[in-house]
Amino acid sequence: MVGICDGLEQAGHARRERDVADRRAYAVTITDSGRQLLAQAEDAVPEFLGGTFHALSPTERRQLSSILGKLLQPRP
Repeated sequence: MVGICDGLEQAGHARRERDVADRRAYAVTITDSGRQLLAQAEDAVPEFLGGTFHALSPTERRQLSSILGKLLQPRP
């Protein structure tokens, strides 16, 4: 996680500051350039998913989504 934060901070997409309430922790915040990059990534998701799952019919995509949803549910 530290490596990811280091990279984001070096690229100017995030900022790390000491947490004033807990000096062992850092508060990580997104910068304006980070918000722009995030928006670009979110805009690219539909095209990515369309390309990734192009071989599945709409029915098969719904089935896959349902199955994956079940797998992600918390266990009782």
